[in-house]
Amino acid sequence: MRKIAALLLLLFTLTASWILWESHEAVSCFNSPYCMTEHLNITDHILIMQHNGNEWRIVTYTTGKLSLHRIELSGSIIPDIKDSTKSVRTHIDYSPLTFENNALKGLKGTIGLIAKFNGSVKAVPLKELQKPLTCSELLKLCSSCKLVLGEGGDKVRLGYTNLTSGYLVVPSPRGSSRFVLEIKSYNATKDAIIAKYPMGIVKGYTSKLNLPPIENTSLPANVSQYLEPAWGILITGNEVVLNPDPWSIVEELGECRTVYKITIHNNGTIEKTEYGLPCWRR
Repeated sequence: MRKIAALLLLLFTLTASWILWESHEAVSCFNSPYCMTEHLNITDHILIMQHNGNEWRIVTYTTGKLSLHRIELSGSIIPDIKDSTKSVRTHIDYSPLTFENNALKGLKGTIGLIAKFNGSVKAVPLKELQKPLTCSELLKLCSSCKLVLGEGGDKVRLGYTNLTSGYLVVPSPRGSSRFVLEIKSYNATKDAIIAKYPMGIVKGYTSKLNLPPIENTSLPANVSQYLEPAWGILITGNEVVLNPDPWSIVEELGECRTVYKITIHNNGTIEKTEYGLPCWRR
C-alpha cells in the first residue's frame, strides 16, 4: 500500500512539475518577441509588432498582401500560444519597412511597439511616436491630393476603404493620427498611393481612381470633437468622413458594439449613421 501511495505521489509530483515547466516555457516564450515569432514560424517580412497584456499583434507584408496575426496566451492550467490571422490586399509596397525576426534577439518583457526606424529595429513606447504631418500641414502642402488620415487607437489593426484596398494603421494615443495616406495623379492611367508613417514613407500604384482632390480648404471648426473616437478619416474637397468603412470596424469589434460613420460637410452640417451587429445575432 505504501509503495502504491509513493508511486502515486511521485506521479503527481512529476505531473505537477511538468505542468509548471510547460506553463513557465509558454509564458517565457510569449514574453520574448524572438522566441514567439520562431514558435509561430514568423521569421521574416515583419512590419510592426505590438504587445498588450496577453495579446500580441504582428503585421507582416508579402508581395501585395498585409496580414494581421492576433496572438493570444490562453489556458489557465497549461498556457497555449494561439495565432489567428486575417489578410487584406494592398497596392502599397511595405517591404522597405519590414525586417527579420533575428533583429528581435535580446528584446524581452512587455515591449510595447516594435518597428524599424531608420534601418534599425527598435522597441518604443507609443507616446514617442510623432505625427508624420498634421492635418493642417497636409491641406497646405498637398492641395491636389486625396488623402486618408488614420487613427489606430491602442491596437494595431488593418483598415480598408473603397479608395485603396488595404493599408496599415499604426497604433497611437487616442486622438492623434499615426499615418497619412496620399493619393496623387501619376500618369494618364495610374494614381500613386503614398503612405507616411513615423518610421518611414512607402508607396505604390493603382489604376486611375478619378477621385476629387481635397482642394486648398480647411476643416470645419467643429470637427475636432469627433476625432478622438475615429478609426479612420477621409478628407475630400467638400466633406470629412470619420470611419469611412464602418463595417471593417464592426467586424473587428464584434457584436454588441456600435460604430458611427460621421460625415461633416464644409457648410457645417453633420450626418451620423449607426452601424453594428446586435447581440441577438449571436
